[in-house]
Formats: sequence, structure tokens, C-alpha cells
Amino acid sequence: MINFFRKIRKNGLKEGKVTKYLLYALGEILLVVIGILIALWINNKSENAKALDNEKILIQKLEEENKVNLNTMKTNIEYRTELPSILEDFSQFLASQPVEEKNDLLVDFLDETLQTSTYSYPRINLTNYINLSNSYYSDFTKELTILNDYQKSLEQISEKGAEIKIENFITPLKSEIDFNSLQIASYDIFKSLEFKNNIILITSVEEEITRQFDQTYNQAKRVDSLIAEKLKY
Repeated sequence: MINFFRKIRKNGLKEGKVTKYLLYALGEILLVVIGILIALWINNKSENAKALDNEKILIQKLEEENKVNLNTMKTNIEYRTELPSILEDFSQFLASQPVEEKNDLLVDFLDETLQTSTYSYPRINLTNYINLSNSYYSDFTKELTILNDYQKSLEQISEKGAEIKIENFITPLKSEIDFNSLQIASYDIFKSLEFKNNIILITSVEEEITRQFDQTYNQAKRVDSLIAEKLKY
């Protein structure tokens, strides 16, 4: 087609038909522009298709990652939910009972409270998706960002809570009980005001950890549902 216009252009110049030449020259330019636009459209369409494919693959990886985190949290729900109330009961027990006479109950409390939980979440795909979609901050990205913030907060407070518990609860007991058998060598520590106050301190910390655990778990479930919806299409 372009060669056709070139021949007409040469003939037009020979015959001195300038107007006719300009029209055909314009047509030649128009064809080139249309060709470029079509090429750009095809290229953009191809790039968009690749971007959608890459996004779908990333969402599938994100789904797997989120399910792993959800399953990990499920195994800790009962302990996490019950621990604050167990610590409250322990505090009341120490305040009102002659502990030597309630050795079995004391051992039960120790068995339930000596465990220390910290949380760490693999979230490579979560952060990758958030970074990928920074330029088009969607509602889905917003929910992922909330989950990411919750997970980081829970990691930080659980690590700090573990430090407080080790310092104020576990370490003072090291010389008083056998951690393997829970055999108690001395009851003096359980009668001290400092230890009783430490139990109250730890209870408040564990309540906050449980609150953040619950909101993180619920947000992870919400994200799981949103991912399932996106993968339908």
C-alpha cells in the first residue's frame, strides 16, 4: 500500500500536480500513523494480558501463604483465647489459697501458663502484591495492607510479651520448680507480693496479645474469602 502511494507521488510530481501529491503524501503519513497505533495497541494488549497472568499467579501464591498462616493460628486459638482467664484465675488462687495445701491445682496452673507463644508470619507474597499495586490502590489492596499491619503488630507485641513473661514469671520460678516434672521445691515465690503483681502484669499483656491475635485471625479469614472471589474470574 505504501509503495502504491509512492508511485502516485512520483507521477504527481512529474505532472506538476502538487495538490494531488500532497493528498497522497498525507495518505501515506496517515497509513504509517495508523500502523504505529495498531502496533502499540497490540503491544499494550499483550502487556496487559501478561500483567493479568502474573497477577493471577501472585494471588494464587498469596492464597497458599495466607492459608498456611491461618492454619498455624487455628492450632493456637484455644490456648490464646483461654490464657488470659487462666492467668486471672491463677492470680485469684494465689491471693486466696494456702498454696501448699492445693499442690495439684497449683501444678495445673503452672502447666497451663508456662507456655510462651510468639508469632511470625511468612508474608513475602503479601508484601509483593501490596508493592505491585501501589499505583492502583484498590479495596483488595487495602484489606491486604490491613492484614500486613496486623501481622506486624502481633509479631512485635508477642515478642515483647514473651520477654516480659520470661523476666517476670519464668525466670523467678527457675530455682523453685522443676520445669520437666513440675515438682515444686519451694512455695515461697508463690506467696510473695512481687510475684502476685507480676501475674497481674502478665495477664494484661496477654489480654492485649489475644485481642491482636483475634483481629489478625479475622482479617486473615476475610482476605482468604476475598482471594477466593478474585480467583473465580
